[in-house]
Amino acid sequence: YWQVINQQFCSYKVKTPTGNFCRNEYNATGLCNRQSCPLANSRYATVREQNGVIYLFWEKIKLSKNYAQALEQIDKELIYWPNFSIHKCKQRLTEITQYLIKMRKLKLKADERPKLVGIKKKVERREARREAKAEAAARLDKAIEKELLDRLKSHAYGDAPLNEEEEEDEEREFVSDQSEDEEDMEDMFEKEYEHETVAL
Repeated sequence: YWQVINQQFCSYKVKTPTGNFCRNEYNATGLCNRQSCPLANSRYATVREQNGVIYLFWEKIKLSKNYAQALEQIDKELIYWPNFSIHKCKQRLTEITQYLIKMRKLKLKADERPKLVGIKKKVERREARREAKAEAAARLDKAIEKELLDRLKSHAYGDAPLNEEEEEDEEREFVSDQSEDEEDMEDMFEKEYEHETVAL
């Protein structure tokens, strides 16, 4: 069977100037040769990772997360297998364990980084324009207030403030209203007194 794969056609074989490689996912070495080919060997074992869990494939056996215990499992399960298969499975276990550790570290670093929040440029420009208009309006109000105070201090409107005459008029109206109310009350008391005397 190996002669057919090697000399004729294999869909997993990749030929390069440096050598021939194998794309079969169960190949333990990635090389296209008699010992590494999972199709040409009736007894073949490899180590693979699925969703962060490492398995020994000849039967699907879950390996321990502890590296030393996983090595012992490989020795136990492949006790009657060729040394080449045992050695390559241990190499694969080492490589997979290392890249899983790196993935966990990268994930922790990514979680620690501050999350970036996108800002819409259009909304940002609109808010900036509103702030600029509000600041301009506030500056204008302050300038008007300052100008009015300066004019009052320089007696541009006379010796008395503009609203002083209005206040005096309001006071006079209030006093006259009070006097009218008092006169009405006196008239009412006089009428009641006259009514009582007539009744007697």
